Amino acid sequence: MYVIPCSGKDAVSSQSMFTRIRVCLAFVLMLCLTLAARLCGGSGADFVMKVTDKNYLDTQGFSVFLYDSTYHPVFVDQKNTAMEMILHGQRIATNGDVRLVPTPEQWDLVATLKDRHADKANNRLTAELAFPTFDFSYKLEVAAEPGGVTVSINLDQPLPEKLAGRAGFNLEFLPSIYMGKAYLVDGTKAGIFPRTPNDPMTKVLPLPDEPKKAYYLEDWDKAKGYMQPLPFAEGKSITLGVDDALARVNVVSDTVNLMLFDGRDRAPNGWFVLRSLIPSGKTTGAIVWHIRPDVIPNWIRPPVIAHSQVGYAPGFAKVAVLELDPKYDAPKAAKVMRLMEDGSYKQVFEGPITHGTPWLRYVYSKFDFSSVNDPGLYVIEYGGQRTASFPISQDAYANIWQDSLDHHLAAQMDHVSVREGYRMWHGVSHLDDGRMAPVVGEQFDGWNQATATDGKYKGGDHIPGMNVGGWYDAGDFDLEEPAQLSVIQSLALAYREFNLRYDELTVDEAAREVEMHRPDGVPDTVQQVKHGALLILAQFHNIGHAIRGTHEPDLRQYTQVGDGASKTDSRIYDPKLGPNEVKGDYSGRPDDRWIFTTNNPFFQWNAIAALAAAADTLKGWDDALAKECLTTAIKAWNDTKAHPTEYPTERPLGGPAAGAPAVGVLAASQGVVTGAPGSQGARPASSAGAPTTAMPGAANTPTTPPPGLGRGGFGVGLDWAAALELTIATHGAEPYKSRVRELFPQIITAEQMERRGWTAVRALPYLDANAKEQMREAVKTYKADLDKRLNSTPFGVPPSLGTWGGSGVVVDMAVRMYFLHKTFPDLVGPEYTLRAVNYILGTHPVSSTSYVAGVGTVSKTMTYSNNRADNSYIPGAVIPGYIIIKPDFPECIDDFGFLWFEDEAVVAGSASWVVAGNGADAIIKESK
Repeated sequence: MYVIPCSGKDAVSSQSMFTRIRVCLAFVLMLCLTLAARLCGGSGADFVMKVTDKNYLDTQGFSVFLYDSTYHPVFVDQKNTAMEMILHGQRIATNGDVRLVPTPEQWDLVATLKDRHADKANNRLTAELAFPTFDFSYKLEVAAEPGGVTVSINLDQPLPEKLAGRAGFNLEFLPSIYMGKAYLVDGTKAGIFPRTPNDPMTKVLPLPDEPKKAYYLEDWDKAKGYMQPLPFAEGKSITLGVDDALARVNVVSDTVNLMLFDGRDRAPNGWFVLRSLIPSGKTTGAIVWHIRPDVIPNWIRPPVIAHSQVGYAPGFAKVAVLELDPKYDAPKAAKVMRLMEDGSYKQVFEGPITHGTPWLRYVYSKFDFSSVNDPGLYVIEYGGQRTASFPISQDAYANIWQDSLDHHLAAQMDHVSVREGYRMWHGVSHLDDGRMAPVVGEQFDGWNQATATDGKYKGGDHIPGMNVGGWYDAGDFDLEEPAQLSVIQSLALAYREFNLRYDELTVDEAAREVEMHRPDGVPDTVQQVKHGALLILAQFHNIGHAIRGTHEPDLRQYTQVGDGASKTDSRIYDPKLGPNEVKGDYSGRPDDRWIFTTNNPFFQWNAIAALAAAADTLKGWDDALAKECLTTAIKAWNDTKAHPTEYPTERPLGGPAAGAPAVGVLAASQGVVTGAPGSQGARPASSAGAPTTAMPGAANTPTTPPPGLGRGGFGVGLDWAAALELTIATHGAEPYKSRVRELFPQIITAEQMERRGWTAVRALPYLDANAKEQMREAVKTYKADLDKRLNSTPFGVPPSLGTWGGSGVVVDMAVRMYFLHKTFPDLVGPEYTLRAVNYILGTHPVSSTSYVAGVGTVSKTMTYSNNRADNSYIPGAVIPGYIIIKPDFPECIDDFGFLWFEDEAVVAGSASWVVAGNGADAIIKESK
């Protein structure tokens, strides 16, 4: 969102000048009102908050939530629960509750929520909580008072002695808002929130009766030395953001001192923590804070003009979505201005906006400017806002996917070095892969090893030949099996569907070297498919089947970011050597990653599909490897049909958190889904639209079929993708073609169409003549239902209502509808794919920032990638995007990259985006 400046060269018309004058006068008036309130001793005037029908405290410009979300049962602290504050449209604070350390990390102990209440009569929110291990119960109350809220901690009994000096009320404030801003303590002691953490540290040992942690958490705490920072400010009154009218908050404690800590001293994703220790001997009012934000009187959130940051193509729909404050007196029309060569703006269109539609917290209107078709640069003006410039061009979508292929996917390539000009993205990594996971059971981030032995290997053994191919999954460095399989299939599909000969990488697998911006004569999609196939072939050759994946052995290595080559010594672990002893290619350092050899039908069948797709792609480029892929896939098909892969039996059926992430359209089509996000690297690997009842990866490996779905998993025909890809790779050979024919009627049902039924269009050349008509009827039914669902949201795409941003399911929609449009153009128009692509590129809630890092005029440039410690991004990374902070606050923070559920891109998502981007471009070319 770009505010029209009060003066400048771009003032071109009297009407736009008057708009600027109005904006300037309004801004001056706002400053005067704020100053008057300050001089009168008020803080944003003496407003009174009320409990809404959604059970949170609210006034115009300020909201307080209390436990509308809870801590995640596996991943614990995701910075989106307990007491949360939204001020002037920004979530400034979260995690307000009693904690036992000053700056908790993700896995530190949290209280158990027993109950919560919303008292409308007294405008009060209450949460009943406890630390059962310490026999410590209390109530957290947030009550309205003139000018803000009172926060109190009321104990059932005096604080247990062992918790004295440990238990305190914490409230965490977002660093990107406050760093570099001023704070004031007790009205006189001033300071600046640091940009870089640099506080003295002290050792805080675990409490004697603290619940026993998992061994990997105990090891992690020991490795860090049990360190906590000391406060950088302390007093009875602290004002945060003194110099920021939109973020200024005063907090006064009636009881004990307030202390400010920097959570980034312990972890780069930490927040600033305001804390008061609970005094001994007190019960009622043990902690009492008065929080008074400086709310601007009658504050109204400026309009957001959501549009495509790469522009639009002539002759196609051009619709911006306006996100408006419900109290905003919305102008009835918007304008399109053309940016001229001399820098001036010329109005070319003015048109009405649609009637506002409420959705969650805001109201949405649409502005259709489809009649603007002349090539050129344009902006949209509405309500005192002017967008960044965007083109109207026949090749608007021609360059939206290349960064995902040649930057994000390239930078994520494991077991090779990756160079870009003077820059080394990373050196050759993980040459010591890997050891069979030596511990049976669940590990951190939900990984699980089902058995102590697998074939000739036992836990702890080095498995040779596994240090080839694959991609770091996401913001971490795991080799997630579903992600690898999805990337292979998506890129193989892109190459074959679009004849994708794009070449800007040099990939030398023998030398383990990759270099960007250096074509080598081989299409990059082919080389990436080969890179993935090498990993899957290694699994079948060395282990005999598909696997769960490869994962770090401990949390210290898992949380490390930066150069993947620095994570291990690349020497094979030999337990006979001393800890620092090196002997040739061996060392006594047990830093080799663990190979989780657990298999299940999801992995096995989709690995067969991936190898078959790779075989078809590699033909003519590496015929020997293509033959090896096909031979391995056929053998695995025969073996698996003769001896079906079973589900693990060591642990109960698991299920993901609601809305667990997943990105990768082909993984979704085959039912390949992994678990919910973890702290340093989430585990999404398949479509965000995939069902969340059977998650075969991470914490969600099912031991029995998903309830109601039968042994086939996801309804029917888990071997569908394998049969389809083998049919294509063998030009219709048996028994694959017969299996496709057998499954076809079940795959194209309305229930299956969104998941994987759409892929049946690729089977039509191998089926009877009436198959296409059968599918046509199924698509009709599906489309009618889809339209009803899409029309229920302002953006015409599936909404993001889970705990992970929903961009993946929108990319899936773009791909799915492209293939249905291509096959049934009279039934399915091009608008579905283009609408979905435009959504990813900026036509979405909260802001108009492109979700593809580095793509578009304004894009996300802080992502949860493995270079996030530098507050940076990898070009082409597709972030999850906005989520709903319950109950109704949509959020995707532009200038903060440490919320994995908003910011962590996965490789399967980038590969799917390559397909979606090419699909959008193909639609435009088709029109020519």
